[in-house]
Amino acid sequence: MNRIEILLRALCAPAVRFSGLLRQMVRTHEFVVAGCVLVLSIVVGLINTAYFTLGNLFDLLRNATTYGILAMGVLVVLISGGVDVSFPAIAAASSYIAVKILIASGFQGSAPVVYALAMPFGFAFGLLNATLISRFRLPALIVTLGTAGMIYGFVLFFIGNLVLYNLPSGLVKYGAASLMTVEDAAAGTSALHPAVLLLVGAAAAVAILLKYTMAGRGVFALGGNREAAIRSGFNIRLIEYGIYCLAGVLAAIAGVTQVALFRNANPAALMGAETGTLLGLSLITILKSSLVLVGIPSEWQKVAIGCVLLIGITVPVIRLHRQQRVAAGDGI
Repeated sequence: MNRIEILLRALCAPAVRFSGLLRQMVRTHEFVVAGCVLVLSIVVGLINTAYFTLGNLFDLLRNATTYGILAMGVLVVLISGGVDVSFPAIAAASSYIAVKILIASGFQGSAPVVYALAMPFGFAFGLLNATLISRFRLPALIVTLGTAGMIYGFVLFFIGNLVLYNLPSGLVKYGAASLMTVEDAAAGTSALHPAVLLLVGAAAAVAILLKYTMAGRGVFALGGNREAAIRSGFNIRLIEYGIYCLAGVLAAIAGVTQVALFRNANPAALMGAETGTLLGLSLITILKSSLVLVGIPSEWQKVAIGCVLLIGITVPVIRLHRQQRVAAGDGI
């Protein structure tokens, strides 16, 4: 091999590596969802130019904040191979109990106190899930379905069943706060709420946990093969406890954020809510706002969202089955 060939290979090596990474990225489910988000945004923006305004972006972020924080906890649970459908109940109960206590004590202080009081309740509910799932080896779906109903029932029967509007003044001020505002002739004033920073912080913390810590490797190992993870030396019980407690704490944070943004504490808030990860959340949030801007009736909005969810579930399954058939054919 002469020097020219060596030089050409050296120059082409970065492009070859980039091409390989690009092919891998295109094959991921995240790329498909991100592509849907991009295409949907472009289509709606062409139909209604108001979609590309800064004010609309602020509104999208505000609508996505609560569910985005919830999604971070659920993401860790799903990666571990578990299931948690109790997070809406934990979010509503933790925030409602905290607000109820503070109202009864005459507290009028700042929002961080509300978060600090709600988080231990979220931790306790998550600990309950973890104990039933990890210690007694009960199915996660059955456990979290049961605890969701139990938590809602406990709060409605023992704590209160009325929507609370007389929130602490500090929480009211936080709900009306903004990092920056923009004026729009058609839509009026739109504000970027500080709660967006909580979403960014939660996403960053979860990303660091999963990618750069031994606990994160344990989460992936548990989701891949429980027995193999045990043989590799991971403390599976401790990891499961951490996963569900983290989901409970993040649910409590999301619950207080919901109370602040909507300026009321509802014991049945978020009931029936389902969420995914940030890309899936972005797709649904953008779809909802886009259909409003385009002028689609609310009845058809539900149909469209249902179709998107169905496609999002079906496409990965079809791709997985196709890969398995190809692998089986190669094996033959």
